[in-house]
Amino acid sequence: MDVKIYNEDLKFKFRVSGIVIYDGKVLVNQYGENSYCLPGGYVQIGEDSEGAILREMKEETDLEFEIINFCGISENFFTNLRGQKTHGLDLYYYLKLKDNENYENLDMNKIEQGEYSVIHHHFKWIDIKGLEQYNLLPTVIKNIIKNNKNGFHFIIRD
Repeated sequence: MDVKIYNEDLKFKFRVSGIVIYDGKVLVNQYGENSYCLPGGYVQIGEDSEGAILREMKEETDLEFEIINFCGISENFFTNLRGQKTHGLDLYYYLKLKDNENYENLDMNKIEQGEYSVIHHHFKWIDIKGLEQYNLLPTVIKNIIKNNKNGFHFIIRD
């Protein structure tokens, strides 16, 4: 069971996100027409975040990843696409593929059967030098990626 808590006014979620960089590009997951996020997903109750990011990446791409290192954490307060006020806690990891020959296979569309619905993934590579042109959320992650930062903690309130 995913770590998601709902009350009358607020949704809480505990997520993990992977930062995968290859050939000067970062892997993103497109949702909606013009919005992007890093690949990843919810941590399950009783699951550690390292296991969660590896599981989520395998579920979403059918490929095996390795953790390079822990990158940082964000606390994000926002209104999601469904209009729900949301408090998100997200742990970020730098990742690499176990098999280097599979990087080209990550530019793809994939359908995943989620816990309650079908999830459509649209993975693509974005040139890190051109990140400012994209609506990558949360927006502060762009600077983290461009500067290859570690050990960050930020709080975002929209």
